[in-house]
Amino acid sequence: MKIALVSPHTLPVCRGNSLTVQRLCSGLLNRGHSVRLFNSTKDAPEELADFAPDLMHSLHALQPHAWLLQSGMLGACPWVVTMTGTDYNSGADPEALQALSDARGLIVFHAEAAARVRERFADLADRVYIIPQAVQVPEQMTAIRKDARRAWNLAPDEVVIFMAAGLRPVKNIAYAFEAFSRFKQKHSQARMLLAGPCLDEDEGQRVLAAGEGLDGFSYLGELPHERVLDLMLASDIFLNTSLHEGMPGAVMEAMAAGLAVIATDVPGNHALIASMRTGVLVPLHAPQVLSEAFEMLAARAELRQQLGRHAREEVQARYGCETELQALEALYAKVLMLADC
Repeated sequence: MKIALVSPHTLPVCRGNSLTVQRLCSGLLNRGHSVRLFNSTKDAPEELADFAPDLMHSLHALQPHAWLLQSGMLGACPWVVTMTGTDYNSGADPEALQALSDARGLIVFHAEAAARVRERFADLADRVYIIPQAVQVPEQMTAIRKDARRAWNLAPDEVVIFMAAGLRPVKNIAYAFEAFSRFKQKHSQARMLLAGPCLDEDEGQRVLAAGEGLDGFSYLGELPHERVLDLMLASDIFLNTSLHEGMPGAVMEAMAAGLAVIATDVPGNHALIASMRTGVLVPLHAPQVLSEAFEMLAARAELRQQLGRHAREEVQARYGCETELQALEALYAKVLMLADC
C-alpha cells in the first residue's frame, strides 16, 4: 500500500504530532508499505500529487485539510484523519465540519473521544473509529534510573516532579505552582522541572513570570526527545495539568518508563489512568488536593514504585505498537474497499 502521512509538525521539531507520525512511518515501512512523510506547513502541496498515494492519513484536521485541498488530491484518493483533543474540543464550527466531511475515516484514541466526536459531528458518526495511540516501552532497570539522576545532578534525597509540555493555555501549567509552593514548605529539597517549547507567547510569559520566584522550579526549555526520556527516568513523579487531552503521549511515555504519574481528571487522562492503581487523578483548580498528592507520593516510595509498575504493565498490555499498526492497516483496507464501491 502506498501511504502519505501528513502532519503539521515533523522531526526534528519535537511535538506530540512529530513523534506520533514518525512512529507510524517507521512501523508501516517495517510492515512492507511504501510510505512518505509530509510536513503540511513546510512541504509544497505539489509533492503529494507527485507521490500519488493510495491513501492519505493526517494528524489533525483543519491545517492539513487546507494543504490537501491545495494539492488537488482530495477526492482523488481517500483521506483519513487522526483527531486530537484540539480538533474535537474546540467546537463543531462550520469550517471543521466541512473539513471532516471530506474524510473517509475519523480516528480517535478512546471511547469518550468517540462519543464526543459523534455528538458534535452527528452526520459523520459512522466514520468514527477508535484506535488507541501506542507507546514504545523502554528497558527498565534500577541502574538506568540511578545513572539518569547522576547525569542530571539530582541528589538522592531530592523529590523531583517533572512536567513535559508546550507552554500554551490548554496545558494549564501554572496550576501546579501553588500546589508545589505548599509542598516545598515541608520538602526543602523538592524540585519541579518543566521542559517544553513556548507555543503561545502570552502564556509563556505568564508561566515563566509565575515560576520565576518559585523556589525549586526550573524551566529547561525545549529538549530533544531523548533527553526528555532520560529526565523521566531521573524523576520521581510525572505531572500533567491539562484542561483536556486527546491521549497524551508524554503521560504514556512516563507510564512506560515506570514513573508515578499525577494528572488532572479530564478526558484523555482518565482514559489512561485508573486512579490509585496506574497513577493519581486530581481535580482541576484544586491546588490543595494536588499538594496532598505530592505529599502522599513523596512520603511513600513503595506507592510510587507500585503505581509505576502497574502503569508500565498497563501500557505494555494495551498500547503496543503492533496492535496500533494492525488496526490502522485494517482501517486503510476498509476505506480503500469502500472507495472502490
